[in-house]
Amino acid sequence: MGKIDTITKEYMRNPVVFADAFNQLLYHGDQKIDPARLTELDTTEIVIPYGTSGAGVPEQKYRDVMKLLYAMTDGKIAYCIMGIENQTKIHYALPVKNGVYDFLQLSHQVSEAANAHRQAMKESKLEQPDNTQEKPDRPKGNVG
Repeated sequence: MGKIDTITKEYMRNPVVFADAFNQLLYHGDQKIDPARLTELDTTEIVIPYGTSGAGVPEQKYRDVMKLLYAMTDGKIAYCIMGIENQTKIHYALPVKNGVYDFLQLSHQVSEAANAHRQAMKESKLEQPDNTQEKPDRPKGNVG
């Protein structure tokens, strides 16, 4: 990463600057995103490539800046993950690069949701009364 990219990354890490950039892009300058509701996220993602060359060799990917926004909508909290990838020169593959980051983040979120679901199912089974008593056999076949 070049010196300009490093400086830009540090500049965009500032929550006021970060919120201002998204407010300008998404809301034409209206101050909808409150910098106080932004939380810095780890920008490291790990990908394990597949295919014939380099199969199974993990690789780290880093997005420049990523923050979690806690926003209130109708009295309920909504969460939004926003990321910035700075480029000083035109990079025609940047949409693909950002797509990789987005899909890695989505994969991480799916894994976390699955783990939380498994944990909740395990806890709900522990809280239920023991229903392991044998039930009477039901008649087999058509009854009538």
